[in-house]
Amino acid sequence: MIMFFAREGTGKCITPPGFFVNNGLKNDGLCDNFQEIHNSPCSLMGENWQKEQVMPEVVVNGMKVHFLEKKSGASHSDMKIVFIHGSGGNAHLWQKAMGGLENEYDSLAVDLPGHGKSQGQGIKSIPEYGEFLKDFFDALGMERVVLGGHSLGGGIVQNFALKHPEKLRAILLVGTGARLRVLPEALERTRQMAEGKIEPRFDPWGFARGVTREVLAEAEREWAQTTPLARFQDLVACDQFDAMKEVAEIRLPTLIICGREDSLTPIKYSEYLKGKISGSKMEVIEGAGHMVMLEAPEALSRMILTFLRSLDSSTPHR
Repeated sequence: MIMFFAREGTGKCITPPGFFVNNGLKNDGLCDNFQEIHNSPCSLMGENWQKEQVMPEVVVNGMKVHFLEKKSGASHSDMKIVFIHGSGGNAHLWQKAMGGLENEYDSLAVDLPGHGKSQGQGIKSIPEYGEFLKDFFDALGMERVVLGGHSLGGGIVQNFALKHPEKLRAILLVGTGARLRVLPEALERTRQMAEGKIEPRFDPWGFARGVTREVLAEAEREWAQTTPLARFQDLVACDQFDAMKEVAEIRLPTLIICGREDSLTPIKYSEYLKGKISGSKMEVIEGAGHMVMLEAPEALSRMILTFLRSLDSSTPHR
């Protein structure tokens, strides 16, 4: 959920040639529904606001950290799945996918510092986010979890898997890569928003061409829960992240998932991860872009469930 820029006089939006610029990614960046969305008489944020939801919290390093939790009540598995959101996101982006797991597995999604309802101002590097996550696990007494992350969150998961594998049972890498370089122009624009030099603005960057207004409205609501400074620092953390040499050292069961139309972390990023992480599995969600948790939560949940069942032999296949 980052930004793109309008091509002046065309009524179409244009992504720079790959927001994440690793491996020479190129794309035409055209989004045909830009004019329809932004000429709408009512703001996306004005429609169908969610009711206020009470979230549990824990104190980590003096900060109140909120998280979303869904308990299955199932007795056949003790596996717990923890989800990490991407740049500028929050825990609620995972709630639909978590709903697809709740009949069989407990799951939790955290608001990273400075995101959603968590205190703090965000963190400037993925290794620092990884150490925060370790402290979060310790505060909740969690061990041997299945850790999943999207985009920036996927970078955090890779870092955590390399540094603290003993705390994990498996990992889920969703719409991410082993390197997440950010286009300089996009980083500068986000910096100007963080410094108050230009007004913050949500644009539907990275979605599939057929994305619905309802999905975009939900994305905008969640985007608004994070400060411009935290969004900028997230992109700085992405831009500095590079695990291309180390990722092959991951020795955990791994599921890699990406959207067919993801222009931010395209399929070749996932293919690289698949080729480097021994024994990993890869799935592609048709008709989805970068935000698969919003665009195709049911398909995402099915893929994750299949993977979890393969880890948990006591879980009946349905």
